[in-house]
Amino acid sequence: MFDKDRVYSRTEIQHLVGGEIQTYLPQRNKRILAGCFNQELNPDCPVQIQAGNAGKVISKAELVISQPENEFPVFIKPNEKSKDYRYIGVFKCTGGTNAPEILREAEEKSGRFGQLSYAFDLEQVK
Repeated sequence: MFDKDRVYSRTEIQHLVGGEIQTYLPQRNKRILAGCFNQELNPDCPVQIQAGNAGKVISKAELVISQPENEFPVFIKPNEKSKDYRYIGVFKCTGGTNAPEILREAEEKSGRFGQLSYAFDLEQVK
């Protein structure tokens, strides 16, 4: 469905997978359809994703963590200013935590002190 040799806009991704356009984890009927991550905010992406502390961001993190069997395409953009996402493969969430010591480590990596709610892990399946 997706080609690793081209870039995709967020609109293109939404048209292909569905779900909302203004979220890092678009979903429909409580099922995560894709992951769209900013590598500047997630330096260990796609292995670890750092979820911010806004209400909708927290609920998306909890949803993806609750779906370890769900496989979805993952796209990465290099920074906030970029509009282009690169497809990197199909992944699933293997777990996540809001343990303070893990969040402190994640904050050190990204510089987002006091702004994280969860860190969750992804594993490539395709």
